[in-house]
Amino acid sequence: MAITAGRLESMNNRAWLTVTSYGADASGTTDAAPAIQTALDEARDRGGAQVLVPPGVYLLGATLRVYANTRLSCMAGAELRRIHGGTMLLNGDGSQAYGGYTGHGNIWIEGGLWNMQGTVPGLTSSAMCMSFGHATDITVEDAEILDVPGYHAIELNSTLHGLVRNCRFRGYIDPDGTRTFSEAVQLDLAKSSSVFGGFGPYDHTPCEDILLTGCHFGDSDTEGTTAWPRGIGSHSATIGRWHRRIRVSDNAFEGLLQFAVSAYNWEDVTVVGNTFNRCGSGVRLRSVIKSDPEDTKDVDGNQTGESQVMRNIAVSGNTFREGGGYDNVIVVQGEASTGTVLNVAVTGNAIDGSSGNQSGIRLNYASRVTVADNIVANVDNTGISTENQNNTVISGNVIWNASDHGVTMVSSVNSNIIGNQIRDPGDTGIFVNGPGSDIQIRDNFIDGPNQANTGSQAIRFSTSAVVGIAISGNKCRPGGSATPGTAALSISSANSGVHRYGNDFRGSWNGTAIQDSSNAPETSATDIS
Repeated sequence: MAITAGRLESMNNRAWLTVTSYGADASGTTDAAPAIQTALDEARDRGGAQVLVPPGVYLLGATLRVYANTRLSCMAGAELRRIHGGTMLLNGDGSQAYGGYTGHGNIWIEGGLWNMQGTVPGLTSSAMCMSFGHATDITVEDAEILDVPGYHAIELNSTLHGLVRNCRFRGYIDPDGTRTFSEAVQLDLAKSSSVFGGFGPYDHTPCEDILLTGCHFGDSDTEGTTAWPRGIGSHSATIGRWHRRIRVSDNAFEGLLQFAVSAYNWEDVTVVGNTFNRCGSGVRLRSVIKSDPEDTKDVDGNQTGESQVMRNIAVSGNTFREGGGYDNVIVVQGEASTGTVLNVAVTGNAIDGSSGNQSGIRLNYASRVTVADNIVANVDNTGISTENQNNTVISGNVIWNASDHGVTMVSSVNSNIIGNQIRDPGDTGIFVNGPGSDIQIRDNFIDGPNQANTGSQAIRFSTSAVVGIAISGNKCRPGGSATPGTAALSISSANSGVHRYGNDFRGSWNGTAIQDSSNAPETSATDIS
C-alpha cells in the first residue's frame, strides 16, 4: 500500500530517511538522483533502513543503487522520472562479485510511478527500469512502470524468493525492431554480461521461488508506444539449470503482442486465476530450443546440441478472450528426444475466441499430460491439438464451434480422449492419425461435425497406422447442419487392433454411419447406427 501524507509525520519520528531531507528536488526541476543516492547510502551504512520518497516529481540522472535490508517507499503522488540512458534502479555496485544468492537482498521497493520516458529523444535506446541479481528476498509492489524502451520493466536475475505484487506495467517501445520478444518481468540466470550487465559473477545461478500476482500488463496510450510483447517470461537458458517454483496468479494481461506468460525452461510452475484479453498468445510452456547455439551450452560453456526436459506445471482457472494471432492460446512445446515437457495439467480454463489460424490448446512433445474440464469456444483452428505425445488424458472438456477439428491426436501413444462435449466443429470432431498405439476414445458426445463442408466425420482414424484402438460409449450426431458429416466413425485400413462397442451413431449422416476398414476389427452388436 502506498504511503499517504497522513502517515508521514509519525514516520519522521522513527528511523526513516526522507529523501527531501537530503536535498532531493521534488519539483522536477533539477536532478534528484545524487540526494536520493545519499539517503540510500546512509541506509546501507546503518545496516538497513527505510527510505521515504514524498509526493513530487524526481528527476533521475543516474542509476540508483539500493543495498541490503533497505525499503524504498514512494508515497502516493511520487514520480521518479528518468533523464539518463541507463537503468533506473540496481541492487548493489558494478564492482561487486557476490555469487549465488549472496548479493544485496532483503530489499523492498513499494509505490511510485517509475517513468522511463522511452519516447523522449536521447532516452530511446534499450534500457531497464529495475534490475536485481544474486539476491534473496526481493519485493516490488504497488509500483507503476511506464514506457520502457527495449529491455524489461523488472529483471529478476539469479534471485531466490522474489515477489512482484500489485504493479502496473504499461507502455513499451522497440527502439530498432530487434526487441520484439521483451518481457515486462523477466526471469533470467547469471549467464553472461550480455544477459545481465549489472555485475557478476556469471555462475549461471537461476531464479527460484518467484511469485507474480495482482499485476496489470498493457499499454500506456503514450504516442509511439505499444503494449508489452510479453508479460512475464524468460528467453535464455543453460543446460543443467532451471528456473523453479514459479507462481503466476491473479494478473490481468491486456493486448500483449506475443506470449503473456512464456515459461521457458521453468519447472514446478503454477499459472492460476489470470485473465488474458486480446493477447497474441496466452501461456507458452517451452523446453530449451535445441537449435539455439547459446541456450544449449552447459555451465562450462560446452556446446551440447541438446535440449533438456522440464516438468511439473499447472495451468488452471484462467480466462482467455479473443486471443491468438501470434501463437496458440495455450502452448506446451517440447523438443524431440531430450526436451520433452513432463507432468502437465491444463485444467479448468475458459478460452473464448482466437484468430490467425490458432488453436485453443496445443501440445507437442509432451508426456504425462492432463487436459481436463476446459471450455474452448470459437477458436480459429482446432480446439485441442496434440502431437508427438504419450500418456495424455483429454477429458471433460467442452469444445464449441472450432473452425477446424474439435480434438486431434497425431503420432501419439498410450493416450485417452474421454467424456468431452464437442459441438459444431468445422471439420472432424475427433481426428486421430499415426504412427501411434493404444488410443482410447470413450464416452464423448459429438454433434454437428463438418460445418465447413469438408467431407468430415465425427470420429476419424486417418491413413497412418495406429495399433490398439478402443472406441466405446460415444454418442455422435450429424447435427442440424445442411452439410452433415459423411460418417459418425471412419477408420482407414492402415489401422489395426480395433475394439469398438456401445456407441450410439444414429442420425442422417451423408453416408454410412460406420465406415470401418481396419484390419480385423473386434466389434459388438451394441453399436447403434
